[in-house]
This record gives sequence, structure tokens and C-alpha cells, in this order.
Amino acid sequence: MSTHMEAQCQKTQKTNEDKEWYAFTMMIRNILLCVLFILPSCASPAKNDGSVITRPFSAVDQDRVIVLSPSHAFEIVLPSNPTTGYSWALHISNSDVVKNVSQKYVPHASGRVGVGGNTTWTLRTAKVGETELEFSYLRQWEKDAEPTRVVNFTIHVR
Repeated sequence: MSTHMEAQCQKTQKTNEDKEWYAFTMMIRNILLCVLFILPSCASPAKNDGSVITRPFSAVDQDRVIVLSPSHAFEIVLPSNPTTGYSWALHISNSDVVKNVSQKYVPHASGRVGVGGNTTWTLRTAKVGETELEFSYLRQWEKDAEPTRVVNFTIHVR
């Protein structure tokens, strides 16, 4: 009878070891799956393809240093209302670093006269360096008048 009990104990011990091994292998499998899905999200972004950054910069970004790679297009959007005679003037301190590609005014969606819209600049980084973009909102024909608003951006191209 004692042999039968020993055999039963060994069988129970073997079953417990099998359960522990199964639990261990499942845990390892789950960890590997997590690593497989999490690591790609931690990887550095692909080499710059020169595409436009999806979120345009606006006046709320003027206190931040904007760091971009060379040959990268980006947009800056500022509110404007040309029916008042005011428009934005852009001054780029180092035009070797950033180039102005285009500027476009988009009226308010309501289409009502006198309601302001937005002016969007598409710019492209050219070479490594630093530049300041100064947007001045003024009536450009008034030579001695101060701008009613000035928005500055610091761009670092690395």
C-alpha cells in the first residue's frame, strides 16, 4: 500500500510540476508578445520623408523652440482679417535655414463679410541652423505705424 501511496504522490507532484511549467511558459509567452507590440512604438521615427507636419503651428507655439529636420515642410496659421486693411508681414532672420514656400488666406467658413479667417504659411527647412520668424500684423501702406500684433517663432534645424 505504501508503494501505491508513493506512486500517487509522485503522480500528483508530476502534475503540479506540469502546471507550474505551463504557467511559466504562458507567462514568458505573454511577456514576449508585450515586448513585440510595445518595442515598435518606442522606436525612433523613420527617416524624414519631407512631409508636412500634420499640426500647424500657431501663436500659442511662439514661446517654444521648434526643432525640425532639414528639408521638412511645416505650416504656421495666424488669424487675420484683410477687410480691416491689416495683413501679416513675414520676416525670416536667416533665409538660408527656412524658406517661405507659400502664403494663403482662408476666409471664415460662414462666408459673411467682415468676419476674419486665417492666413496659412507653408515653409520648408533648408539647412541646419537657427532662425527667427517674425510675423507683424499691420497696414503695410502706413509706413510709420507700429504693428498691432507681433508673433515670433524660433526655429532650430538639426
